[in-house]
Amino acid sequence: MSSKMSSKRQIKRSKEKRSKDKMDKAMSDIKKIGIISCCLIAVLLVVGIFIGPKESYAAGFLQQLPDSFYSGMTTESQHLISDISLPKEFYGTSGDERLGYIYCMDHRLGMIGATSQKPELAHLYEKGASVKSSFTLESSNRTTTYNGLIYILQNDNITGDGATDYYITQLAVWWYLDRANGFEDGYNYTSYNLETATTSEENKYDSGGNYAFYNNLSASDKQTIKADSTYGQYVVNLVEGAVANQNNYNDNVGTQDITIDTSSITYTINNNYLETNIIKPVSSNANLESYSIQINNSVGNIEIVDENNNPISADNISATQGFKLRVPISDVQTENFKANITVVGHFSNYYDAYVYNPNPTDHSGVQLQRALLGLIERPSAPTTIDLEAPTIETPDTDSTSYLVYGIGALIVIAGIVLIVVAKRPNDAKKK
Repeated sequence: MSSKMSSKRQIKRSKEKRSKDKMDKAMSDIKKIGIISCCLIAVLLVVGIFIGPKESYAAGFLQQLPDSFYSGMTTESQHLISDISLPKEFYGTSGDERLGYIYCMDHRLGMIGATSQKPELAHLYEKGASVKSSFTLESSNRTTTYNGLIYILQNDNITGDGATDYYITQLAVWWYLDRANGFEDGYNYTSYNLETATTSEENKYDSGGNYAFYNNLSASDKQTIKADSTYGQYVVNLVEGAVANQNNYNDNVGTQDITIDTSSITYTINNNYLETNIIKPVSSNANLESYSIQINNSVGNIEIVDENNNPISADNISATQGFKLRVPISDVQTENFKANITVVGHFSNYYDAYVYNPNPTDHSGVQLQRALLGLIERPSAPTTIDLEAPTIETPDTDSTSYLVYGIGALIVIAGIVLIVVAKRPNDAKKK
């Protein structure tokens, strides 16, 4: 008997030891994983410090366009494709804010901007017409639009390096403008009149070394860009994309409106809340993307929930989703529920680009290029409605609460009794 008891104890100790060993090993593994994770995080932090992303100002679109800006540029130039040279940076500033790169529209005219050595060269540009407008070409009876410029600005983040992308995009802007102005790639023009076409490159630059043709890139420049295997294809792709998509930007965002049919709103009592049915704003504009809700004043503390009674943010509700308003019954026992809310519809992003004209009184005697900036707008439209629930017999929430609490207490007590009764036989078995 003694031998059997001793054997059982040994088996028990052996099981306990194996269990303890497994626990010790698991804790050891957890510590190792923790140490390795900390080391990896430290390495990532160090790499993040020394390898930062390249700064880029090449984004062609701004959320809001200024009425005017001043030009700035670097004295350093770059000629990534053959001898076609551009400033490394040509940008706009508004107050202390740098707007990003600006693109020039008339190669034959001057480019002037403030430099670190000569801040007085900042030139004032003022907002003009949208590129969707009709532009009359000087000394000719022809008109054109420049919608395709929007496509170029939408796709001007190409290599990730700001200065390189600026160079590529500027060439694409000039080349596309030639196409939009009716200039063929294989000819040069001495005016906007198409009859002045020539294949000669002899008068490409005037006596002062300034570019002279009305086509922004000469026929030779375009051949050179096409032949360039590093950056040329980027330029060509932007130009071809702009031509192919130029008719996609003719329409404006349309009438912005949002409405709610208040006659279809009903009120019910559900789980100690007074709540509306699902309310869904509508618009005659298919570009309605989302909406937001502002509660101006109300009787009771209103919650905004979805159809499953889950709280939702009032700032950004999908246009395909409805909402319900609910208020605790205890908040509206003394008076009827009332509320005044404003619903604001937000429409899909609307792209446009604007021509900025140099102020003629600034730097008198110097004829400057027009400049280009793009805009992303998020149009919106509000509607304000008054809600008022009819008189509804609301239950005495205090009495209801007491009843619920009483039932809950009885359930808890019954549970404790069952546990005690079930435990006694087990205690008897152990003895």
